Amino acid sequence: MKDGVVLLDDNAVEVLSYWDLRAGAWQTVGFVAGNLDGVSRPIMRIGDARYVLRHQPPDLTENDTLFRHAFMRHLTTAGALPIPPLLPRPDGHTYAVVEDGIYELQGWRDGGHYVSGDPEEDDEMESAARTLGRLHQASADFAWQPHIWSGDRSAAALAQAYCALIRERSGAAGLPESVAAGLARVADTCDERLDAAVEALEGGARPPELHIHGDYQPHNLAFSGGEVSAIYDFDAARWERRVDELAYALLYFTGVRWDERPTVTPPLVSDGLDVPRVQRFLAAYGDEAPPAEGEARLLADALALIFPIVFANGVAEDLIFPDDYDAAPDEADALARLHWADTFWLWLDRYRPALAEAWESA
Repeated sequence: MKDGVVLLDDNAVEVLSYWDLRAGAWQTVGFVAGNLDGVSRPIMRIGDARYVLRHQPPDLTENDTLFRHAFMRHLTTAGALPIPPLLPRPDGHTYAVVEDGIYELQGWRDGGHYVSGDPEEDDEMESAARTLGRLHQASADFAWQPHIWSGDRSAAALAQAYCALIRERSGAAGLPESVAAGLARVADTCDERLDAAVEALEGGARPPELHIHGDYQPHNLAFSGGEVSAIYDFDAARWERRVDELAYALLYFTGVRWDERPTVTPPLVSDGLDVPRVQRFLAAYGDEAPPAEGEARLLADALALIFPIVFANGVAEDLIFPDDYDAAPDEADALARLHWADTFWLWLDRYRPALAEAWESA
């Protein structure tokens, strides 16, 4: 939540009319700012409840909406997961299609941010891990044709695209020479590691696949009393290897630091991931979702696959997407983050067996 004036889309009144909500039936009481995407979603009071008016990303279709809403309902019912409900229209539909896209009203629940170093951080992190395990277990029973993204949006394709983006940014004008060289080095190493990771994950017996949340990280969770109180933003939900999502969440919860209002999420430790946090996260997740045969040994490969995505969207976001920031990054700070990326791979090689054991021993 941020203070300020909320300006609704020009067609918001039309959208709300699909729910038979006329002027006076609702009140804008706040807004949720997107994660540096420039989008602010209004929070509206309707009766005694609050809802977020969400505009679905334009690259998603109505078929994506139908799948996503069915998936969310299943997880709420079968997994008793804290997913705020969608407000149905009088005709039963949970979305409205207007000229500029698809809209929905999703319940808004109170809850705090995940903040590194807070007294409840350990409890919140373990709750996030358990909740992810429950989500995956409930998803395994979801009766729906696999909702598969196109090949150019597969996990491997996304990782390759981010490697290319990191390399492209290394040649940007205005970057200090040391930072440019560091980004090029990160891109080279990610490229080298990617082929081996893809071969391990896609060769032989494939690890379990199911429908995943798609963006399970602190920005999309709310916490209350040390527990996850809400799971938001299922826009990236799709059919995927569950070990990929576990790796994604593990990097975000045990590899980067979250401040109260994060702009970038810098490394949590000087190299790799924070080992005690990794052990707690995997133990909590494994209590709910134990690994299949051979799956735990692939966690390090999944981390290698996911690393360029999290690096670009978290640790080095100001370097990769400078237009989203008002000021140029501090060179010394940027070099420290690039050094962490360089040492990540040595850490991963060293702790590969320990990662598997932490999940298996749960």
